[in-house]
Amino acid sequence: MLTDLDALIPLGRRGLIQTTNIISTLLIATLAAIKIMILGFESLPIPAFFVVTVGLVNWIYIRRHGSIDVAAWILMMSALFGLAFSSFYTGGFNAPVVLLAPIIPIMTVILINKRAAWISLGLVCLILAGVFVLGLYGYVPKNQTNPDLMLFGRYIVLTSLCLISTWVISSFASISRTLMAQLETQSNIDFLTGILNRRAIEARLLLEVGRARRSDTWLSFIMADVDFFKLYNDTNGHLAGDNCLKDIAKLIDGCCERATDVVGRFGGEEFVLILPDTNNEGARRIAENLRKTLLAQNIPYGPQNTNPVTLTLGIVSAKGSTIDSVEKLIKDADAALYRGKDQGRNCVVGPEDVEYQVAI
Repeated sequence: MLTDLDALIPLGRRGLIQTTNIISTLLIATLAAIKIMILGFESLPIPAFFVVTVGLVNWIYIRRHGSIDVAAWILMMSALFGLAFSSFYTGGFNAPVVLLAPIIPIMTVILINKRAAWISLGLVCLILAGVFVLGLYGYVPKNQTNPDLMLFGRYIVLTSLCLISTWVISSFASISRTLMAQLETQSNIDFLTGILNRRAIEARLLLEVGRARRSDTWLSFIMADVDFFKLYNDTNGHLAGDNCLKDIAKLIDGCCERATDVVGRFGGEEFVLILPDTNNEGARRIAENLRKTLLAQNIPYGPQNTNPVTLTLGIVSAKGSTIDSVEKLIKDADAALYRGKDQGRNCVVGPEDVEYQVAI
């Protein structure tokens, strides 16, 4: 399962922190430059200079492969410092920068974690409460900026708030889509072999049976079992057994000739193939090809047993109108497979003695 942003988004957590650091530093530097251009150097935005300086140092720190956790905390503490001093020196709750307060906990939960977000939220509330109380008692300096500049400042801050909010929501939407797609893949793919698992196979078989019934076309289902696989596992160990299953899965997948053919692992050492628009003759040809291809690999059961690993395959082929159910299709393929095992293994057994009834 995925546990961090590195696995969910292309930038990774380091890139996300770096991007946030750059955007916030440039935004504050731009606001400070606008204020200096309008008011001159008589009213230097000292808190903004501090935050920009910290942002530049943090950028260098991240570029030099510093700890991303430390960089994230530096970014958040810098934002809290900027909120506290900028709101105090620019008119308290009348200061445009106060509008950015909600962004700090939101960015903290994205860049660090939920616990850190609650801490930053508590600090934001404490800062706002302090500014409010100081303002009530007249300790907050009045903002000497003219009303037009204050209005412009609010416009800039609100625009920035909209941009940041949109970025946060779009980032989460992208992460959510990526996560859902990966969860869907994980729920349908066999973790060992990388081919479809039983859940996905049964769903796909149900889909193909429905399609075959509608068009009354042929559908073939092959069930293959690795002969004496327990012997291979006991002789070579489970790790070697896993590698053997992966190699066989790759071999079976490579023997499928069409994009519509479906390969999956049904469980243990059993593999299945769904072959739409394929009659018994075509299914038998594919099954024989699989059996001979694995035999040609000459994978020995062990150092003392040089006999090659083999496959036994059971086939069921039917026209759509004669397929009773998915369960019966699987049951009959399994029965054909076990007839093959009774006949000595390393063979392909067809459905000659399997009767189908038209579905009612």
